[in-house]
Amino acid sequence: MQRIFPLLFIVVCCIACVPQKEIVYFQDDIEDKYIDTEYNIEKNRQIIQPFDEVYIEVLSTDREGANFLQAQGGGGFYNTTTPEALSIISYRVDEYGNVNLPVIGKVKISGLSIEEASDYMEKQLEDYLYQPSVKINFVNKSITLIGYVNRPGRYYYSSDHINIFQALGMAGDIQEFGNRKNVVIVREDENNTTKAIVDLTTETIFDSPYYYLRSNDVVYVEPLKRRRWGIDTFPYALLLSSLTTIILVMEYVN
Repeated sequence: MQRIFPLLFIVVCCIACVPQKEIVYFQDDIEDKYIDTEYNIEKNRQIIQPFDEVYIEVLSTDREGANFLQAQGGGGFYNTTTPEALSIISYRVDEYGNVNLPVIGKVKISGLSIEEASDYMEKQLEDYLYQPSVKINFVNKSITLIGYVNRPGRYYYSSDHINIFQALGMAGDIQEFGNRKNVVIVREDENNTTKAIVDLTTETIFDSPYYYLRSNDVVYVEPLKRRRWGIDTFPYALLLSSLTTIILVMEYVN
C-alpha cells in the first residue's frame, strides 16, 4: 500500500498539469534564444466591402462647402466613440457596394481601399465643390473571440491592422486548458465564408494570411482533450485526501 500511494500521487500530478509545450507561443528549435529573427509580414490594405460602415467627411475651400456632408444633414462630428453613436454618423455600404450621399446620390466604393475611395469621391465632387477634400475611415471594426479565452466577447478596434495576438490580449489571453495548436478563425469575404486553423505555438503563424485579422473575423479557441474529459475540474484534493485517509486507516488496522 505504501508503494501504491506515491505512484498514484505522481499519476494524478501528471494528468492535472498542462505540459509547457501546450501553452508556450512561438516555439522553435533555436538554442540561442537571444538571436534576433526577422519576419517579413506583409500588411495588405483593407478593402471596402458591402455592409461595411464608413465615416465620410467632405471639406472644401468654399465657404458653403465647409464640411459639406454635415451641412446636408449627412453626418457631423460627435464627441463619442460608442458603437451606437458611430453608426448614427457613418454610412453603411449597401449590398451593391454603394453609399448614398447627399446631392451626388449613390457612389460605388466597394472593392476600393480607403485611399482609392477618397480619391474617387473627390473627383465626383469636383462638379459641386471647389477643391474638395474627402476623408474616409472605417468605423465599428470588430472581432469576436469565443471559446477558452478569459473574456469572450465582441471587441471593437480603431487601428488599421490587428494581429491575432493583439486580439487575444484584449480578451485576456487563452485559458490554461485552451488549445493553442488548433485555433479556428472564421472569415466572411463578401458572399463566401472560410474556416482556417492556425497553430500559435509555432513561428509559422507569422507566415499565415490569418496572422492579421480582418473586421468581423471570429476566433474560436477550443478546449484541450483533457478539458473535454473534465480533468481540469476533477477534485484532486479530495481524491488525495481520501487516499491518505485510507492508507492511515489500513496502517492503523494492521
